Amino acid sequence: MDLERSLKLTEKGDYLLTNQAKILLAGFIETSVFEQHDGTIQAKRYVYQGTGLISQKRELLFDPELNSIKSYDKGAWHDLDLTPMTYDRVSQLEQLRLSLIQGADPKMGFAVEIADRKKIKHYKLDFVGEEIIETDLGPIPTIRFQRGAEDDERESNIWLAPAWDFLMVKTTHVEDGTLIAATVSKAYLDGQALSITPEEE
Repeated sequence: MDLERSLKLTEKGDYLLTNQAKILLAGFIETSVFEQHDGTIQAKRYVYQGTGLISQKRELLFDPELNSIKSYDKGAWHDLDLTPMTYDRVSQLEQLRLSLIQGADPKMGFAVEIADRKKIKHYKLDFVGEEIIETDLGPIPTIRFQRGAEDDERESNIWLAPAWDFLMVKTTHVEDGTLIAATVSKAYLDGQALSITPEEE
């Protein structure tokens, strides 16, 4: 899978996090718009748009004043409850990164609520351990998390690089026996290309 991930500050002061992926004749673009105050994210809008053979669209609109979420899926809107710990699929990983930057203990794991389609799903990101992964940039020291869910329908893993502000450098997802994986091949921070130094190896 080819995956491009970017984070930008908009003119309105919000953050725009974008994932764009392509697998053979199918792919997707997903965007998350959120605010960030003192290391805490407030999601505002999420859009998932399938491309190629998969053209489905999903959307989330977060309203903190009404503690509600409008969720668009399969041509219809649905109402969901919003709590301070509710994120979309994209912003929840950015909240994890910010929590770690602020000194949260990764070994404690993280519990998150994700608005998805017609319901709020509860997940636990469990700390697996420290690992060195091989990439096109060289070996990168990482910490690995595995996501558990209310059911065991899926298995997901992420690897974050502490030396790069816990940037996600690898992800895997298994569903219905199919493995989807992506590993970093290049990365930029404030326009500067990231590279491995001898101290990091």
